[in-house]
Amino acid sequence: MAKLSVKLKRSGKTNNHPKSVGMKVVLRRRVLAAIPDARVFDAFAGAGKMYSAVWHAAAAYTGCDLRWYRDARTMFVARCERVMRAIDLAEFNVFDFDAYGSPWLPVQILAARRRLAPGERIGLILTDGSGLRLKLGQCPKSLAKLCGLNNATTPGINRVHDMLIDKALAETCRLMCARIVAQWRHHRPGQSDMKYLSLILEGVADQ
Repeated sequence: MAKLSVKLKRSGKTNNHPKSVGMKVVLRRRVLAAIPDARVFDAFAGAGKMYSAVWHAAAAYTGCDLRWYRDARTMFVARCERVMRAIDLAEFNVFDFDAYGSPWLPVQILAARRRLAPGERIGLILTDGSGLRLKLGQCPKSLAKLCGLNNATTPGINRVHDMLIDKALAETCRLMCARIVAQWRHHRPGQSDMKYLSLILEGVADQ
């Protein structure tokens, strides 16, 4: 399984942190190369930096954001969780969850509504900003549920952030009848302790 781990220092909350934009582009281009007929659902689309850099080259693109931007993109203007519960997720084979905070509620919805056929492949891109809450001993509810944990405050839980991600991804794969065939990761340490991942999932026979 391929992995990419690069550490860059800095913290802060912006649509795209300047120290991570380049790596975000790299992670998405790897998915686009692995899913040549990419039909993208961009759940936190923002002003379109990733669309301009990468997703404009996809076969199809649909974004989602709470704010409407006057541009050429096909967009839902709503909370992505509401949209994902209402539309046919089988129309998409790349899911970009570039959240400010935790991306795990959209992942949980995806896992419940998008089972893969054997051999079918999809791309999954995550920006996990759970690190700050984890430093306070609080695990986001959706991440805790995917990991099989209760949501009680647990001091020091931030020290096992990567383990929590691995457990959540394993449960996501189980629910989607999938396995991870490639993944790449980037870590930006700091106050927010951001984690960036891109993955290729492949459908397997019912387990």
